[in-house]
Amino acid sequence: MQGGRQLLQRNKRRDRIRQARSGRSRRRKGGRGQSTRGHQERGDQAQDRPDRQVTGSSLASEPQATPTGPATAPSVRQPTAQWARGPAVPVASVVFALAIGAIFVLLSGHDPIAAYIDLFRGAFGSPYDITETLIQTIPLVLAGLAVAVAFRTGLFNIGAESQLLIGAVAAGAVGARFADLPGFVLFPMVLAAGIGAGAAWAAIAGYLKAARGVNEVITTIMQNYIVVFVMHWLLQNGPMTAPNALGTPASAPIGAGAVLPIIIPNELVPLTRLHAGIFLAIAAVVVFWFLLWRTPLGYELRAVGLGARAAAQAGIDPRTRTVIAMAIAGGFAGLAGMIQVTGVFHRVFDGFSSGYGFDAIAVALLGKNSPIGIALAALLFGAFARGGSIMQANAGVSAQLVSVIEAVVLFVIAAELIVRVLTARRRERKPLEAIA
Repeated sequence: MQGGRQLLQRNKRRDRIRQARSGRSRRRKGGRGQSTRGHQERGDQAQDRPDRQVTGSSLASEPQATPTGPATAPSVRQPTAQWARGPAVPVASVVFALAIGAIFVLLSGHDPIAAYIDLFRGAFGSPYDITETLIQTIPLVLAGLAVAVAFRTGLFNIGAESQLLIGAVAAGAVGARFADLPGFVLFPMVLAAGIGAGAAWAAIAGYLKAARGVNEVITTIMQNYIVVFVMHWLLQNGPMTAPNALGTPASAPIGAGAVLPIIIPNELVPLTRLHAGIFLAIAAVVVFWFLLWRTPLGYELRAVGLGARAAAQAGIDPRTRTVIAMAIAGGFAGLAGMIQVTGVFHRVFDGFSSGYGFDAIAVALLGKNSPIGIALAALLFGAFARGGSIMQANAGVSAQLVSVIEAVVLFVIAAELIVRVLTARRRERKPLEAIA
């Protein structure tokens, strides 16, 4: 009895389904829909497409097959090995720059081989020369990291020089004002002042970029001029001018507790000035690597650098990350200024930077914005800075040759970067042209 009732219900449902189908068929024939021939043509066209499957008169989309081969697009989760995988362009740019420099040496009537030998000896000819090269390398490493953080986030930080200077001013002011404090109190205060001042100064450019759309290149260039003239005012009979300053306007010396110690005894390397700031620079390189490739924040910064719109669709706020990236960049540059004050000069004087922030742009580009690459590029530029003066003294070749070599390196690296960007844009347009 119960089985007969279930059979009757199934028959009723089947009849209702048949009636509904016949009603839809009559409406299609009498309405404004396509003819049977049109449906057949559409089905034939769909069969020609491999990503479509025809089921009756309807088209069902099939998911595309997942490629089994290695992905061609770079992943933001990949550990950086960019500089190690592609050293050809940096090495070729240096070789090309040295060749151009040799031509200028020949035109000036000197022997380029002898000049380059003196350049190398001036940088690495003795233990003392090596320590002096490392002293020149330290601020270049930190300023290069400042530029690279911005590059990785899709920003162009031209203001590393001003961030370095304002970090030095803040560190010098705190170190001189609280000179009587013990070192375990004074040094952290000076360190925080240098990093904090650089970070706050760079964050202004990041905020203007994020909130108002102001180009960071223009903002950071203007900030360079602002800091230079503020230093003039502070040190030339200004609030920071030392009462007994002679010659170059300078601030009062910082307290002994803020001075970075010399790490090599004079018995081993006489007159050496190599200080503990080299350990801070090494730590900064490690922090740079860990931050960008081992933390969620670093992933988000690099994601914004690869594509701000895509990052926004993934739930990452590009504006907030822009401010954070610039603040981190300014912190690295401010640390460089602080180390120059506490490790080399022990005071702030007008124009004490030799353009480390501007050289850092070439350092970051030559190092492909990777930690190891930046360290090696900074060592190269530090060797140029140290060896150039010795080359001028011994070979009679102007030390400005070093500036020519650095400019050619920057030109070649920038040209390669421009070609790479244009090639990527051309590849992006090809699929659109094929669809059109």
